[in-house]
Amino acid sequence: MKYIFYKDEYKYIYLSEFFRDFARALGETFGAVMLYKAGLPIYLILLIYGVRFLITGLITPLFITISSKIGLANCILISNVFSIINAYFMLFSDNLYSNIIIFIITMGLMGLANPASDALSSKYVDNKHRGRFNSIIYISKILGTVIASALITWGVVSNNNTILIILIVIFFFLQYITIKRIDYHPKNNGNAFSTTIMYLFKSKSKYKLIYSLRTNHIIERQFVPLYLYIVLNDFVLFGTVIIVSLLFQIITVSLIGRYTDKNIYKANNLVSSIKILITGIYLLTKNKILVSLNKTLSDNFDKVYETSIQTSIQNIINKNKEGNELLSAVGQMSLCFTEVIIFGLLALISFFIKVDVFYVIFILSIVSTLLINCNIKKELSS
Repeated sequence: MKYIFYKDEYKYIYLSEFFRDFARALGETFGAVMLYKAGLPIYLILLIYGVRFLITGLITPLFITISSKIGLANCILISNVFSIINAYFMLFSDNLYSNIIIFIITMGLMGLANPASDALSSKYVDNKHRGRFNSIIYISKILGTVIASALITWGVVSNNNTILIILIVIFFFLQYITIKRIDYHPKNNGNAFSTTIMYLFKSKSKYKLIYSLRTNHIIERQFVPLYLYIVLNDFVLFGTVIIVSLLFQIITVSLIGRYTDKNIYKANNLVSSIKILITGIYLLTKNKILVSLNKTLSDNFDKVYETSIQTSIQNIINKNKEGNELLSAVGQMSLCFTEVIIFGLLALISFFIKVDVFYVIFILSIVSTLLINCNIKKELSS
């Protein structure tokens, strides 16, 4: 147990995830809600996210090229600069319509370092500790998001945006400092862009399919807060539900890591079944109390689910002969390009059915949960 908590590389990764999720809570947890509060219709918000992921998918191969030259930490620093610009526009722009292009570009470019987390964990973490390591990672993320969510709710309600942007800058810089302690230069064998694109289209690995299917889980995670906000129609109450639900996650996430290390197949079956049940509840009710309670359950088991699935993905990466960085980039590109298509379709559907588009999001998430579980079993057993 001491080895899991106090090995230097593990410790710095835990800290970096805490700082990162604190700094990114505004965009990740409150992003769609802030855009909706500013007056943007749901179909346009979905379209913005779709274009954002198109840019992210196109620049993801640059992660290998840039990090191989200047180091992984400096690549993260560049990404964080765009994240800060994005947060600034979200907090201070009086008319997001007039800045929508800048907003989309900064959202897209801040994804430059998305493969970094998978690359670091695949490089430094032993397989026998991977489930418990991911539990601590998600607990670090939760703690960062909890503190940030409380501050964001206070800042938005009391209009103290200047303090929020200062804290965001500080925590992004702290993330850079911690990653710098375990920095390395990934190997770049030839043209990273062409190599990644070639592997993306020619490889038959189900690893790409698993990442693509995760699209619908990410869309659900990003837009359930907006669904909750629309149902509650109260920002303070919304922020309170978010904070309480996050705090409960620490208990459940701490339990799944050890179980995943013992039996990854049973763990995946268990969390997949629970996730399908919870997502299904969103389809059945619009009652404020039930939706709030289900959001708490959803957040809890979403992190549990991610801990189990992320462990499986990292084990799949470890099984392959290709470099960790290449596979991490390919996974992120598969995810981003699928998101472009799904977000585009959802934006079109939302234009006609408006708020009812959330039912489509929930159904897609349930289907993806079933298919991911089946494909992970096949990939790990092959």
